Amino acid sequence: MTTKVNISGKTVEPRRRPRQQRGEDTIDRILEASAELLEELGFDRLNTNLICKKAGLTPPALYRYFPNKYAVLKALGERLMRIQNDALYDTLDGIGVLPTAENIADQLRGQYNVTMAQKGGPWIMRALHATPQLANVRRSSHSEMVKRFVDLRVNEIPEADVQKIERQYQIIVETGYAVLEMLIDNPDMDIDATLKDTGFMLFALLESGSSI
Repeated sequence: MTTKVNISGKTVEPRRRPRQQRGEDTIDRILEASAELLEELGFDRLNTNLICKKAGLTPPALYRYFPNKYAVLKALGERLMRIQNDALYDTLDGIGVLPTAENIADQLRGQYNVTMAQKGGPWIMRALHATPQLANVRRSSHSEMVKRFVDLRVNEIPEADVQKIERQYQIIVETGYAVLEMLIDNPDMDIDATLKDTGFMLFALLESGSSI
């Protein structure tokens, strides 16, 4: 079933995968142009006419895949969430059942770095946060991340209280994401010190349930 998200009377549908490479290339051009415009202009001034001009496309070519700018932002958000998740998963090997505070801080630093390295990354994060109808992109990504953490923990401790572990990791994932948003919106903050503090705080939560 196709899920539709309604934004101010507009329907945002998941993009349809093209059957040919030419269509894939068009989508990539649209997303890259949109990310560049977000960096240049921000979220409010972004519109489909500017995207078409930047990408060198006609409006019908864009509308074939995206009905409006919110659909483009949804695709950008999904791509950024995948990149963030993949970067996190790459750090999990070799970390025991209970990561240290330093491990957690390093993981958050990796999330911050990959977000800032993505064209338009901070603005994509802001758009997902500020647009309620796009919140499912963030929720789905976080749910996937929580499940990954819970599965790892339960595999190592079969007798663990799954509901408690799930609750703790939900708090950890949401808190980590909120801290990243705070750092993005407050560039004068000491990034490493903030992530170190966050690592100790989240480690304390995990440690409180380590005897399960």
